[in-house]
Amino acid sequence: MKINEKAVSEAVGFVLILGIVISGISLVTLYGYPVLVKEQSNTDVKNMERAMIVIQNDMKSLCYKNVPYKETSLQVSGGTLEVIGATDGATPKFNISADGFEPVEFSPGALVYRSDRGTEVITLESGAVMTRQEGAVGSAMLAEPRWFYDVNPTTGEKTFVIYIMNITTDKPMAKSGMTTVRMKLEKTNVYTSPGYAGNVTVKYTENASNKLSVAWDNYLTGSSVKMGKNAAGEYVQNGVNKLIIKEYKIKIYDI
Repeated sequence: MKINEKAVSEAVGFVLILGIVISGISLVTLYGYPVLVKEQSNTDVKNMERAMIVIQNDMKSLCYKNVPYKETSLQVSGGTLEVIGATDGATPKFNISADGFEPVEFSPGALVYRSDRGTEVITLESGAVMTRQEGAVGSAMLAEPRWFYDVNPTTGEKTFVIYIMNITTDKPMAKSGMTTVRMKLEKTNVYTSPGYAGNVTVKYTENASNKLSVAWDNYLTGSSVKMGKNAAGEYVQNGVNKLIIKEYKIKIYDI
C-alpha cells in the first residue's frame, strides 16, 4: 500500500516556519526590547536636560534682565518633575562668611527631575543645572551658575560676586506629562562687604537625598571661581577686596 506523504511535508514545513517566527519574536523581545527602552529613556533624559537649561535661562531673564514674569512649557516624559521650596528642611544650604562680614546662609530650593525608566536625576539648583545617577556618589554640572571672581590687572584688586537663586513655592509640587512652569521674581537682596572682605569662606551642605557636592566642588575649585579647599571641607578665596552677594527670590506658582 502506497502512503501519500504530501500532507506530512506541509505540516512539517508549517511547524518549522512557526518555530522560526516564534524564535525571532523571542530574540527581539529578549534583546531588542531592553535596548528600545534604554534608548527611549536616554531620549527622555536628553530632552529634560535641554528643558532644565531653558528654565535656567528663563530664571536668568527674571534676575538679570528685569523680566517680571516667565512661563515655560515643556514635556516631562519618562519621569517626574518636582519643585522643592527653599523653606523645606531637606534642601541644601550655602553658608558664606568673610573677615568683618556677617555670615549669611541660603537654602536655594531646587527643581528635580527623576527618571522612571532609569537612574538619572537632573537638578536645577541655585542657577546651576546638574546631573547624577541615583545611588551613585558622583555628579556633574551641565550648565554653570553666575559666580564671578575678578582681579583688576592694574590695581590687583580682587572682586568676588556670588549670585544665589532662591526658589520658593507655597506648596510641594510634582508633575509628569505636559506642564508649564510659571514663575516670578519676588525680591532681590544684596549683601556687600563694608570694606576689605579678606578671606571669603563658602560652606556647602548637600541634600542627603540628592547629593551634588561633587559637581559643586568641581565648579568652585575650577577655573571660573578658583577657590581653595581647607581641611574642614570649606571653600576659601583669600585676600578678596570686595565681596558682593546677590540673592534672587523666585516664586514658582504652578507647574
